[in-house]
Amino acid sequence: MATSPLTDAPKLRITDIQLALTTQARVIYALILRETKTRYGEHKLGFLWAVIEPLIMVAIFVAIFATIRSDSPGGMPIVPFMLTGIVPFTLFRDSMTQMQGAIAQNRMLFAFPQVTTFDVIFARGLLEVLLLGGVFAMLLFGMHIVGYDIQIERPLGVLAACALLAMMGMGFGFMFASLSPFIPSMKQISGALMGRPLFLSSGVFFIAETVPASVRDYLLYNPLMHMLELLRSAFFQEFESDYGSWDYAVTWAFCTFGLGLLVHQAMRRKAIIGL
Repeated sequence: MATSPLTDAPKLRITDIQLALTTQARVIYALILRETKTRYGEHKLGFLWAVIEPLIMVAIFVAIFATIRSDSPGGMPIVPFMLTGIVPFTLFRDSMTQMQGAIAQNRMLFAFPQVTTFDVIFARGLLEVLLLGGVFAMLLFGMHIVGYDIQIERPLGVLAACALLAMMGMGFGFMFASLSPFIPSMKQISGALMGRPLFLSSGVFFIAETVPASVRDYLLYNPLMHMLELLRSAFFQEFESDYGSWDYAVTWAFCTFGLGLLVHQAMRRKAIIGL
């Protein structure tokens, strides 16, 4: 009796899936350690610079804001207000930019069959998310130490908004990293389109209700504006945004991340050949 080709095919076992996931987790962990040592091991300040940089930016914008106006937006204290804008936006921006050169800068690692383009890109993005998440927590703790009354109204809401920012940044990161071997100027293009323009229009140092309605209608097409409004609504007891939409923010985050994975899947083989 002839056997069906389907019955002759090897069955996928749970142990095989577990082994594959374990191997990939170990590869990503090793890549994160390698990236950490490469990026911070040669500098005297090391990880300390990751804390100092956003702290300097917060201090600069607080000084500028205090000079321009005396009241605080939405009744929120000015220093925590700036902190909850700059660091979460940096979470989106840096995860995107750090992932862009992952393939070209790790080309030698592809000689190992266990290492894939997904691994090197994802490891960079995950490192940035973990690093900036830790920086955010450290700065909040530091503000508490120096006398600020830090009481987060809805911690899960803050975590959810940060997760959406990270997801969208990694989605763009996968796209740009997969296209960079074919478009050498991709980093400059993405920086011009998504660097300063987004920083100025995403609500990092203002809230939606303080903007004229004619301008606000256009700014609210920016999903980052929604994410920062939602984050501050969850963070501050004295502020509740009428403009941040979870549906809009979640849709953008998941669609961007999914599109990034699709672009990477389509271009990953050609990206290695194009190096």
